[in-house]
Amino acid sequence: MTLRYTIKANPAAGTYLVELEVNARDELLLRMPAWLPGSYMIRDMAAEVQSIEILCGSKKQSIQKIDKSTWRAKLNEKLQKVRIRYEVFAQDPSVRRAYLDDERGFITFSSLCLLPVGFEAAPVEVDIRKPKNKVNWKVASSLQTLDIDSDGFGLYSATDYDELIDSPVELGSWQSLKFKAYGVEHRIILSGKVPPFDKTRLINDVKRCTETVIAFFDPKTHRAPFASYTFFLNLTESLYGGLEHRASTALVASFYDLPIKGEQPSSDYGRLLELFTHEYFHAWWVKRVKPSVFIPYDLTQESYTGLLWVFEGFTSYYDALLTARSGATDKNVYLKSLQNTLNRHLTSTAGKRQSLAESSFDAWIKYYKVRTNRSRAVTSYYDKGALVALALDACIRKKTAGKKSLDDVLRYAWQQFVNAQGDYAGLDEEVMSELILDATGVDLTDELDRWVFGCEEPDYEKLLKTFGISSKKVSLEATRKVLQAKLSGADTLLVSQLDEGGSAEEGGLCVGDELVAIDGIRVRKANLEKLLKRYAGQSSVKIHVFRAGVLKECQLKFGSAQKSQTELKFSKSDKTRLWL
Repeated sequence: MTLRYTIKANPAAGTYLVELEVNARDELLLRMPAWLPGSYMIRDMAAEVQSIEILCGSKKQSIQKIDKSTWRAKLNEKLQKVRIRYEVFAQDPSVRRAYLDDERGFITFSSLCLLPVGFEAAPVEVDIRKPKNKVNWKVASSLQTLDIDSDGFGLYSATDYDELIDSPVELGSWQSLKFKAYGVEHRIILSGKVPPFDKTRLINDVKRCTETVIAFFDPKTHRAPFASYTFFLNLTESLYGGLEHRASTALVASFYDLPIKGEQPSSDYGRLLELFTHEYFHAWWVKRVKPSVFIPYDLTQESYTGLLWVFEGFTSYYDALLTARSGATDKNVYLKSLQNTLNRHLTSTAGKRQSLAESSFDAWIKYYKVRTNRSRAVTSYYDKGALVALALDACIRKKTAGKKSLDDVLRYAWQQFVNAQGDYAGLDEEVMSELILDATGVDLTDELDRWVFGCEEPDYEKLLKTFGISSKKVSLEATRKVLQAKLSGADTLLVSQLDEGGSAEEGGLCVGDELVAIDGIRVRKANLEKLLKRYAGQSSVKIHVFRAGVLKECQLKFGSAQKSQTELKFSKSDKTRLWL
């Protein structure tokens, strides 16, 4: 039995009208996913369903919601075609849910398509209808085509529901850039605000990155695990992020990050290329090789794993590294990226309380949620995971005299997947020490116990020397050195983070306070650094803030919290060349 979904976009209302056709009898359960693969937080997609009805022929049937994500319909004993009609509100501009306005539409089917329970393996057809008065709109999708018009509207198919929700769709008057990487067709679909930019440079650089990733996992034959690949890039002023899929990825970034023709690329452009590489790397490392608990995905509840440091952390290590290896950025851009990761991690005190494995396990309740104590309670499995990957890489290289590296570990894991000839390969929770040993002959059990399952930090200064990188301590910017806090905002400066034991915390400031004056002088973003530098040599300073609309006075005494950050530089080019 084929599941058939008809999707009608209503841009004016910001909603999608969905009709599901299925043959059923007796009792029919309809369920919306509670989360989507790649984003480990319960999002309760069913919350956006605004109305629902079920029909057998022209007759409406009773339908009852039995929990937050599930509806139940009582049918008669005769097998019959059942139509379920419902409306979904779509106003999430991120890459994790559906979006629709007068300019564009984006579909993640996990937030749009109800699943009839028991039909998980059934083939799927999707009919995407063209909205009225949108003559310039087109469809871009990685789904298989069945019967579509010149603009891409019409009938698509997926092998099953799992493939359906792993295949996003872009609607609108988007632009398309194309290239081939080792013979595989790639597209970059640009939506949102697309200003003039150097298209040739973007194509060539992304091509370099994709070919480097393909060659990383398959250095001999350069085979990709997909027939084609699509990058969906929505351009906004300030949003940033990505979400991986089997044969595509959804990205959102600033249009300021795009390269300008005739100008040297900015560091922000380097970050954009690293985002491309990161999500592309996931096509191998988490979409096909993944934690065993994800096979199959249970989208009704949390699926706990302590391995996100492996899949997100290792990917974060390799995104900047492979981008640099590709030649799309140079080694100095990479070094800056590594330096930022290191300082971001070391200015947090969370690593003293929460191990990497615990951070991975607790992602569902901590990582994606805004917390005022984030810097002391949530260890980033992205940042520390990347740094531990670097440390493991250094250890392997040192113990094998450069004959083996972390590269060999990931290639070994990938080869096991290829040899198994399945759709997925699962890694058990504490398999990494065994995997490293099998791939390289190096036993790093003790290091993993200390760095991953414990809260010990690797000796970064010593390990970086393996790659020809030296480090030194340099002064922090005044905001961190004097206040020992992070501020956010432009016209209004809000305290967003307090360094543990720092002057701001000890002086009584709270996260969320609006900073208005230093020593009676009105403070704005433009004069903040100047004021703080002026008072840096004093023993204390009077600060005024608004807290919940009430003016507060605090006396800050400058304490002993971290007053420096790490600066990296290349010192031994021969060692760097063997790695980078």
